[in-house]
Amino acid sequence: MYWILWTITLIITNIVFLNFIIAEASESYAKVKETLEESKAKEKADMINESEFMLPKSLINKERFPRYLIARSVVE
Repeated sequence: MYWILWTITLIITNIVFLNFIIAEASESYAKVKETLEESKAKEKADMINESEFMLPKSLINKERFPRYLIARSVVE
């Protein structure tokens, strides 16, 4: 009787813990999916900034690199 009860308890706890792991993984995926576009835009801007920083001073002029950058976003 003891081993049957122990086996049933073991199976139930495994199901509960697996359910918890799946819930946490799906929540993490949802968080990443929410911020995916912002993260991609930030990484792209960081790469552009790094490549511009590595250019020699002789190639930098005001036509290619204006002093200000105007950014607009759509608010929904």
